[in-house]
Amino acid sequence: MDKTIVCKDCGAEFVFTEREQAFYESKQFSDPVRCKACRDARKAEKAAKEAAQQPAE
Repeated sequence: MDKTIVCKDCGAEFVFTEREQAFYESKQFSDPVRCKACRDARKAEKAAKEAAQQPAE
């Protein structure tokens, strides 16, 4: 059964489908706590920080 989860960052509700749940379980991941938009934003922020820490060539 699909689950409705509330994003811990923006408070938006998103659906965690039965298929996604099976995938997460197969990889032994915990259930997501952020919506796709907030996950993508965190990934971009992390990538930008890592790029800023790289020495210039």
